[in-house]
Amino acid sequence: MRDSKKVNIIGGGVAGLAAGIYGRLNGFEVTVFEMGKRTGGVCTSWKKAGFKVNGSIHWLIGSAPGIDFYSMWSDLGVLDEIDFYYHDSFIEFKDIDGVEVHFYTDPNKLQQHLLSISPVDSRLIGELIHHIKLLSNANFTMDRAFGLLHAWDWSKVFMDNMPAVVALGKYNNMSVWEFAKKFKSKILRKAFRNFWSPDMSMSFLLLQLSYAANRIGGYPIGGSGKFMDALTKRYLDLGGKLELGQKISKVIVEKNKTVGIQSADSKFHYSDFVVSACDGYSVLFKLLDPGYIDNETLDAYRTLETFPSLVFFSAGLNRTFDDLRSSIIGLNIPFDKKLQVGNFLHERVSFQIYNFDNTISPIGKTLVTAMLDTDFEFWQKLHQKGEKPYREERSHIERELLKTLEKEFPGISKNVDFMDIATPITFENWTGNHNGSYKGWLPTPGSIKTKISSHFENLKGFYMAGHWVATGGGLPPAAYSGREVIRQICASEGINFEHGQ
Repeated sequence: MRDSKKVNIIGGGVAGLAAGIYGRLNGFEVTVFEMGKRTGGVCTSWKKAGFKVNGSIHWLIGSAPGIDFYSMWSDLGVLDEIDFYYHDSFIEFKDIDGVEVHFYTDPNKLQQHLLSISPVDSRLIGELIHHIKLLSNANFTMDRAFGLLHAWDWSKVFMDNMPAVVALGKYNNMSVWEFAKKFKSKILRKAFRNFWSPDMSMSFLLLQLSYAANRIGGYPIGGSGKFMDALTKRYLDLGGKLELGQKISKVIVEKNKTVGIQSADSKFHYSDFVVSACDGYSVLFKLLDPGYIDNETLDAYRTLETFPSLVFFSAGLNRTFDDLRSSIIGLNIPFDKKLQVGNFLHERVSFQIYNFDNTISPIGKTLVTAMLDTDFEFWQKLHQKGEKPYREERSHIERELLKTLEKEFPGISKNVDFMDIATPITFENWTGNHNGSYKGWLPTPGSIKTKISSHFENLKGFYMAGHWVATGGGLPPAAYSGREVIRQICASEGINFEHGQ
């Protein structure tokens, strides 16, 4: 292996380690600097009362053959280390006006079920199922899929996948809520409105449903912790260097070229290339002179909508749920009374009940988690008032969520081993993400057409990876962006890009 030039990577999450792995596969000397005590960033887990709380992963697109992400995950060393579980449902809705709605991953089963709820919506339901199947059968390579999602170079895929391209073009400009309003059924309108953020592009939702239909996205047994262990092991086995507890304070630039980074302890770490795989806002507006940023990127940071901040609930329950149907997102239940979380008002909540992964809970017990959108400013102001009001608000949310679980599973309150709440302040402290956002840019109809730069023309040797250059967030875009910066560095050096296959 040729150790030629040095790459310093800021951030030891999925994007940073992916860049590190591909950097080593291509002969570069690589050091990853992570401000935390372990790798992972947002993709993390932690131990609590004998449980291993899964803080991130619902599923991994590319866990099985059928999409090019499969070969990428193989390169990154996670497929041989992890077993995957494949759900038969995407989300389970309880009591939408007295009706249960099951988003089965099988399109035919989904169609039959939706028709049983609203026969008068047969045309729209048929259109939905048709496009799920259409996208399931499309042959997008990894490069082309991202080009398509970002509206780059449509001509590459148009002839081979014309019907799918036309469908995505149509739904790119439509939000999930705009699609939902087409249903005559109030029940189905509510289901789609509560599926994910209603502001998301409908094309994004269709792609997720097509991945589920193809069964190419499985839950990694062991959750985020097992996944990050495998990724970190692959990086270290290739000879990559890892510096934990190292917060970076500056990107060093000389004559319009990055020459290294400075850590918070005032040490200089020189390199030929710098890859930012952490919070984009912090790097571009705090660690780097903003004068290097192009106008398109500045506009993106001024105008694009981010995923909301989160309140993350976890609980360890001293019981099992053997007869409960599992799903990718979980069991969605209505509140008796709307729950205010910061300045967000919630009618329903999705609980992920990990009855399908007994490796993260003690025998006879089950981990339960839930995520609720909220706003950073509320929690920031509350935290500034002191620990008492901050803890009281967290406890209030815990009680309301437990009350909702009790309604669905009577007596469950007696089975609680622990409950915990992580707020946007927690996310900011743990990851450094601007305003505690956990996924970067929200894939709205406007944002998915926006090309966000991974490097800048007037700054040599600097590249960006992660959620801030890939609209929509998630593990595959993060890892893919890390892969691509190494491909770009190889091109700048005039060498062929190598991967592990």
